[in-house]
Amino acid sequence: MEEKRSWENFKQALKKSLPNLFTMANLLLGMLALLYAFSGRYELSVSLIFIAMVMDGIDGKLAVKLNVCTHLGKQLDSLCDLVSFGVVPAAVLYNLVLQEYGIVGITLALLFPAAGAYRLARFNITASSSPSFTGLPITIAGGALASLVFHNHLYTTWMAPVFMGALALLMVSRIPYPAVKKGQSLNIVLFYFYHSAVICLIIFILAWKEMVFYVLTTYVTFGLLASLYRLLRRRQEAAISLSSGGDEIDY
Repeated sequence: MEEKRSWENFKQALKKSLPNLFTMANLLLGMLALLYAFSGRYELSVSLIFIAMVMDGIDGKLAVKLNVCTHLGKQLDSLCDLVSFGVVPAAVLYNLVLQEYGIVGITLALLFPAAGAYRLARFNITASSSPSFTGLPITIAGGALASLVFHNHLYTTWMAPVFMGALALLMVSRIPYPAVKKGQSLNIVLFYFYHSAVICLIIFILAWKEMVFYVLTTYVTFGLLASLYRLLRRRQEAAISLSSGGDEIDY
């Protein structure tokens, strides 16, 4: 009986810790990516960032599946994300190209993780049942920025600092982005869609690293275009409403 109780306690402890192990894997991969960046092995560094993205996607869904979502796990996830997708991509781009821009490059390298920290803090204190993120998620922003490394015809031009600044602004913006949030239960369609997306991401990492930039940039652009469409739609509806009101008064 005692052995059975001990085994049950062990299984329960393992169950609670398993999502956090994936979260810590995210952090460790990010730190390893930073070390490789310092030694000039940028492509390997970025590949590790992409794998950290996969770990980041798994931990939250695993916590929901095992019903072990905790406040500790949420805070730990944000801290790890800040390192892997805020600090590391900024360091990679600074070492690779931004140092050529002097004070502007330094400012952007500091601004990017600062924007990511603000974005994560705002997310943690905002209880929302909305099916959207407010602002670009740091995981997508960091992955999109790091993926520039596989396109030297892009990062060796003015695009690198402009792209980095734009991503930082989008993180702190109020632009909604589609999301399946961590801690949110999934219906069967979204469940299979999400895990299919994870498998596709792994395939991209292993075979077509260059494609990740286009995939993530498409997501970034989608949020902007969707917000622009909603803005134009609201203005059109307001104009129609005003016109209708004016006609009634004239009559």
